[in-house]
Amino acid sequence: MTKQIKITYILVGLSVLSVILHNAIYGFFRIEEPVFFILTFVFAISFVISVIYSTISYFKKEEPKDLWKLGFLGLLGLLGLVATPGFYGFFGFFGFFGARSWKRKV
Repeated sequence: MTKQIKITYILVGLSVLSVILHNAIYGFFRIEEPVFFILTFVFAISFVISVIYSTISYFKKEEPKDLWKLGFLGLLGLLGLVATPGFYGFFGFFGFFGARSWKRKV
């Protein structure tokens, strides 16, 4: 996995983790704390920028070659069926599977 794709996965993971920590702190202490709230937005915006940058660089330079691996983020859209409708947008990431080179190596 290339560095760009790893960074994208790390950013989405950190965003989800900070949401969970923010909600856990509020749930246990009934205190609305700003640290993880702000970190969530920073990680989420960085994630979006990373996806856009990777996509643009793929169209311009054909790099990263493994952009199609972002398609697995589409599975987060299934959380929309269980948790909140806001996750339905992640189904769009299944479109990145179209960036995979399907050439057979003989």
